[in-house]
Amino acid sequence: MTMFGKALVGMAEVEAAIQEMFQVPHIQVMKTCSKLSKIYLTAMVYELYKTGMGEITFEKLEMTVYNLCTSNGEAFPGHDTLLKVGCKLGECRFILCESGVKHRLQKLQLNFPSCGG
Repeated sequence: MTMFGKALVGMAEVEAAIQEMFQVPHIQVMKTCSKLSKIYLTAMVYELYKTGMGEITFEKLEMTVYNLCTSNGEAFPGHDTLLKVGCKLGECRFILCESGVKHRLQKLQLNFPSCGG
C-alpha cells in the first residue's frame, strides 16, 4: 500500500511480525517457565533497561524482585529460592551467570539473541 509515494505497513504485515516474534524459540520456552522465573526475568529486563548495562549483580536483582513482589501483592520468595531460580535459568541458558562463589556480587546477563539479528 502506498500513500503520497511512500510505502505503508498494513495490518497484515503487523500481524505477521507479531506472529513471527512469538514463534522465536526463547519466547516459546518462556511461556512454560514458572511464575517466579518470569518475575526473575522481568526484574532482569527492567534493571538492564533502566541502567543501560549488559549485566546486573544478584544483589541488585534480588532488590528489584523484592520491589516487584511487594508492589504487586506477591510474597517475596527469599534469597535461597532466588538463587535456585537463577541456577535453573542458567541451566536452561536463559541467563549467563558468573561463578556462584561471589554470592550477592555474582554478575548475571540475559542470554537472548539481540533484536538486530
